[in-house]
Amino acid sequence: MAGVRKWWVLLGIALAAAGLIFGTPAEAATRHRQHATSTHKAKPARKAAPMRGSATDPAKDAALIIDGATGKILYARNETAERHPASLTKMMTLYMLFEALKAGKITMQTPMPVSRHAAEQKPTKLYLKRGESITVDTAIQAIVIRSANDVAVVIAEALGGTELHFAQMMTEKARALGMRETYYHNASGLPDPLQITTAMDLSVLARHLAYDFPQYYHYFALPGFKYKGTYYPTHDNLIGRYPGADGIKTGFTVASGFNLTSSVVRGGVHIIGIVMGGRTAVRRDMEMTRLLDSAFAQIESNPALVARRPVPWTAVADAGQWQPAVAGFTLPSAAQPSQSAQFAALSAVPPVSDTEDEDVAESRRAPDENFQNLHSQAPQLASIASPPMPRPDRSGETQGKPVTVAVLPKIRPSLQSDPGEGDLDLAESAVPGHNWTIQIGAYADKAFAKAQLDAYAQKSMDVLGKAARLVVPFQSSDGHTMYRARFGLFAERKAREVCDRLTQRGQTCFAAVAAR
Repeated sequence: MAGVRKWWVLLGIALAAAGLIFGTPAEAATRHRQHATSTHKAKPARKAAPMRGSATDPAKDAALIIDGATGKILYARNETAERHPASLTKMMTLYMLFEALKAGKITMQTPMPVSRHAAEQKPTKLYLKRGESITVDTAIQAIVIRSANDVAVVIAEALGGTELHFAQMMTEKARALGMRETYYHNASGLPDPLQITTAMDLSVLARHLAYDFPQYYHYFALPGFKYKGTYYPTHDNLIGRYPGADGIKTGFTVASGFNLTSSVVRGGVHIIGIVMGGRTAVRRDMEMTRLLDSAFAQIESNPALVARRPVPWTAVADAGQWQPAVAGFTLPSAAQPSQSAQFAALSAVPPVSDTEDEDVAESRRAPDENFQNLHSQAPQLASIASPPMPRPDRSGETQGKPVTVAVLPKIRPSLQSDPGEGDLDLAESAVPGHNWTIQIGAYADKAFAKAQLDAYAQKSMDVLGKAARLVVPFQSSDGHTMYRARFGLFAERKAREVCDRLTQRGQTCFAAVAAR
């Protein structure tokens, strides 16, 4: 046995000397693998069970709403938790392609060859054949609309030689943009335990896509495209259904759940949203519209909350000028039930079967899930379009430079201890062992955080009991003061039980330790 072990060691040394193990570009992948395997362990398979009424899976959930002009955080939930990006990976694939276009290395009509490796990619794809070629223009549409995995590899090999080398280039670009918690191992987002990101990093990438390459941004708003006689509609269900929505990207794998990055422009205000871990495509989209509605409500109550600047890729797209892009679609009336009520009313649906095909997964929904639920309940910004523009907040403006995002401690939100001021006295005077809270969100406006607590309590006090309403200030990663909206104080077990019951109703929350 010792002889066999010695033989393998000698073989490894010989291969390393020949540059077959640690040579570039595999060197970066090996370092990434060593890093990732120390933090990602295989989890035992769980038996399939009916989904609860909530929009997202707590184990995969993350959400973030930011001011697109400055990067200022308006709402955050699990924003620094490690998550699998799925096809949101292709946002970086496109960034690299746009960069090559801008530099003049390629043109929209440059043909890109299809290799055997590209043709063998798993669906969703265009079913390209080895030896074919596609133009850059077609590739962009296929990525944005179809989320084609074979096309992602075609781009990777055209720009990086090999997909592995391109993944290394993507990771290096992520660092240059300020995405410090993102690692790429492929160009498509197909399942890979080493492919990780955070909602915060994705918001940085979304801003750079929009503001670094406004000349190409119109692709993200396309409702569909035709290839070889077949019409492919976009997976982005907000396009044509939610006022002002103009992209950016969807994503799905079994490990990630349903992900979405959205951009919305209204009244000269640009908002970017990230939702990760959706249970179904419709519920993910409903959660996105709920958060966007809340963000625009915050802006109406506090117009100085966001910057107003020219949006480089579009004219002002306020709700009064917006027209649905889907034939026959009309916005529902304001009398529609609230998003939370809609979540609670939806039936439980079985888990998506073991498919990694985004197109198949996006098309599945419960019988009572309807895309017409994706209406806007937010104010149309008529009241905030006319006041004098506040002094621009330039704290997050790129001005041609990479956006740097401060990295918060990598602690799962459900275990996070908060250094905020607002609950210090409560924590000190609490019954021993009762130092846990239920957090419903973090908001950029204190009054809005309090209003959210009041609205939440009206619907849920039968579960929350006499829990106090806490507004806890803290400094976000972009340097602005935000406010955590919480109920407390509970024993840990009780906090988790309460949050589980609220989640079953479709309410969003997580259990968090109060400040010590």
